[in-house]
Amino acid sequence: MRIPLVAIIGLPNSGKSTLYNKILHRYTALVHDLAGTTRDRAYGLTEWNGLSFYLIDTAGIVHRADSELEKNIQKQTAIAAEESDVIVLVVDGKTPVSDKDFQVAQQLTRLKKPIILAVNKIDARNPKTEEQIASYQKLGLDLQATSAVNGAGVGDLLDMITTSLETFKAERIEDPDRIKIAFLGKPNVGKSSLINALIKQERLLVHDKAGTTRSTVEIPFESNEHKFMLLDTAGIKRKWKQDSDVEAAAAFQSIKTLSHTDVALFVVDGSQEITVQDQVVASDILDQHKPVVLLMNKTDLLNEEQRDQLLTELPNYLPMLWFAPVLFTSAPTGQGLDLLLKFAYEVHTLADREVEPEVLDQFLDKIIAENMPGKVEDERAPKIYNIKQTGTRPPVFRITVNFPSSLAESWKRWFEKQFRLRFGFEGTPIIIKYIRKQ
Repeated sequence: MRIPLVAIIGLPNSGKSTLYNKILHRYTALVHDLAGTTRDRAYGLTEWNGLSFYLIDTAGIVHRADSELEKNIQKQTAIAAEESDVIVLVVDGKTPVSDKDFQVAQQLTRLKKPIILAVNKIDARNPKTEEQIASYQKLGLDLQATSAVNGAGVGDLLDMITTSLETFKAERIEDPDRIKIAFLGKPNVGKSSLINALIKQERLLVHDKAGTTRSTVEIPFESNEHKFMLLDTAGIKRKWKQDSDVEAAAAFQSIKTLSHTDVALFVVDGSQEITVQDQVVASDILDQHKPVVLLMNKTDLLNEEQRDQLLTELPNYLPMLWFAPVLFTSAPTGQGLDLLLKFAYEVHTLADREVEPEVLDQFLDKIIAENMPGKVEDERAPKIYNIKQTGTRPPVFRITVNFPSSLAESWKRWFEKQFRLRFGFEGTPIIIKYIRKQ
């Protein structure tokens, strides 16, 4: 059975994203008091009165788009309204009804869909706010006063939504466990274009202006019987804390998204020189021990010789991700898209892999016989006793030794390389802890 869609529509800065976050009990939509913060349409699954539905957050409606970017933004909002089953028109209840409100209401009424008017920002009921609420009755829509900030009236609004969706069977529909895949990278490397090409629809806003994506956008997607949640994120900059408040908040949200994702798809513009910004994103991924696939994007702009050179020089620029699989991709040509989710699924699976204890013991015996670590100056000779796996996602291994400080860092790096040669774990970080024997 199809899960119904409910679109939140309205003028800029009417509190749409705040209401979206309030209903979902989380903070996926970027909220800021600057009008026009939301650009893409974001989806979130929620449930009320036994009915599950997707809530869609959209950009504010602007009747006269003055740029190509703004036209594309408005197109995303129009698509959300077209595909929805119910529309929630959000207005700023702190201001009287305006001609723009009438224009938006008339525009949505032409779609011939249930429309619920949420008179928002009514944080307290008093004669003045009651007068403001009454002025919106002129729009001729079913009305509910709400405060997305303190939650007043939100429950009643949800009652009205589920009543409007009565044609859908009233039973909770659980969103299946999905592998969360985040597309991460610095601004303007083609993250949104890749997702659009992958799902074969103009789902995300794409523009050649850096920083187009601001909020993290979640997209349910299925491929080869596997269920994914694709996460498009804002670009992460080296000095994002020095950007404008909105851009800094968007970059910080991308970093938070990384913390709860299952797989990081690290997108790099292969047609440009790898920069410090790319290295910052790579370090963020590594610090959070996330399985990772490196996507060298826009490689349709390179010839075969340039691609070979890029692959050869890659370890010099991103040595911290030497264990990650590399995939050449291009949204315009579709290069690599057939393997993208396959790679993501494989590294996700490897992050959960457990190695049999006897196999680990055999490997350690072989390593000690071939290259027992030598003595570090001023330290006693090291002696290794055993190795055990103590965790997954990421895989964690504990090696018991007489004096951990006696093991040279060069030997530890050599050991990890030999470990990966034997057991793989391509694309997933592994943690090897050296513990002193008690």
